[in-house]
Amino acid sequence: MAPGDIVLLTGATGHLGWAILQCLLRQGYHVRCAVRKAEDEHTIRARPALRRLNPSKLSFIVVPDITKPGAFVTAAEDVGYIIHTASPLPSKAGRWIGTDDARETFIKPAEAGTLNILGAAEQSGTVRRIVFTSSIAAMVPISQMEGKEKREQPVVPEDRISVDQGPYASEFAAYAASKCRALQVAEEYMARERPFFDAVYIHPGFVLGANTAATTERQAMKGTNSMLAALLLGHGLGVYAGVSVHVEDVARVHVEALSPYILGGQSFILGEQVRWTDAIDIAEEEFPGLFASKLLTTSGYYQTVSIPIDTSLTRDTFGTQFISFADQVKSVVQHWAKVRQAQVVPSPTASSPPSESLAKDETPIAHSPSSHGESELAIPDVHLSLPTEYAGLEEHDDGTAEVIPPPPTEEETWEGIIQRHIIPSEAFPYSGESGGSNWSTASDHTEGVTPSASGDEEGPAIYYDSDAGDDSRTHGDGGIGQIAQEAKESPLVVQERGAEMTS
Repeated sequence: MAPGDIVLLTGATGHLGWAILQCLLRQGYHVRCAVRKAEDEHTIRARPALRRLNPSKLSFIVVPDITKPGAFVTAAEDVGYIIHTASPLPSKAGRWIGTDDARETFIKPAEAGTLNILGAAEQSGTVRRIVFTSSIAAMVPISQMEGKEKREQPVVPEDRISVDQGPYASEFAAYAASKCRALQVAEEYMARERPFFDAVYIHPGFVLGANTAATTERQAMKGTNSMLAALLLGHGLGVYAGVSVHVEDVARVHVEALSPYILGGQSFILGEQVRWTDAIDIAEEEFPGLFASKLLTTSGYYQTVSIPIDTSLTRDTFGTQFISFADQVKSVVQHWAKVRQAQVVPSPTASSPPSESLAKDETPIAHSPSSHGESELAIPDVHLSLPTEYAGLEEHDDGTAEVIPPPPTEEETWEGIIQRHIIPSEAFPYSGESGGSNWSTASDHTEGVTPSASGDEEGPAIYYDSDAGDDSRTHGDGGIGQIAQEAKESPLVVQERGAEMTS
């Protein structure tokens, strides 16, 4: 292998990073993954999908602290390309965060990690291009992302905004500031130093899609997928920018951006405009059994902030048509259901009746023990009536698991489902108490409802997206206070604490 034939990849343990790693190996690249600890290599190498992707072309190097000067110098030796996806993410709290804490937790690591990547690339003498994972949050003011200010013009690749210096209303606001700062320092470095390599910047919206590295419910619904799951579980207090993209599209563009035929110094926006409540209709049509069994519900509601985007450069450059929002939703739900089924230990009794599919056609599909004594699972079985011998598996932080005792009754309650689920009870705090959801506490320019801080008085007028059509899921008089009241009365919503997001 000649010097310069290696791609250095950061963030390979994450949802997007794993998708990029698979894409690189499928296209024949030699890949060096920078991971925080040695155990991460074992985790990645143990994934069954990797065995089909020529793992002999994969190597690892431990970089425990990306903020330490010279952190990536050794990792970048003999490297031809770098894909830098590693970035600190908001926790599941979605809470207010102090300005000093935000700088230490989000902004400093993002800035220092970017500068260390650039410095290591220049010192290597072999790097030809760096592809940076940015975000539309680095191009759109947080006030517009939250719907507090109307976005008049489409977001275009040349858009840049100043870095929000705080204070920050939520962890997501701090995260958005970190992405903005990382983009800023990268472009300033490239303009100032004029190195022998170039850079490309990828700006996705919400990244959805099956996390094929996940083997548990909790893992399957981490990151942005957790937001979709919360909606389908009945949460109703989210305010989100209506831009999403499939993880496979994002991964593919990252890898194709390594091509010398793609001009450096460009930014590419990835995503399509969506209305979040459409996810409920999509899931209900494709997986009616999940709703018939009351595992999922149609009562969830998010406000969608209209953010027009111009992706023409991306489409023209990469010749791509984005995977549809419907397929994004189906990908997440289908994989979650399969993982959930696999976690339920099948009854050892031969007399147990075959499980029936909850797929769209409602055709019963049985699964039975194979000749090797293992269950052969077809379409996911997600019935709420679990075998009396087992109620499932509980995952621990150290990676081990134990059998959960069976519930006192055969049918689970909604409260039990939510509490047992991937999405913690803190999914979306009520506005005004702890900084709101990861995107916003209230919105002046969202579609479908009129915001109100407490429900006692009507909030400001809203901006209706003329292309969105009528939203049949508007609750009552449309006031967010009423939605909050309905949520408090519903067994689908549990006590507030927070939620996790990702770019």
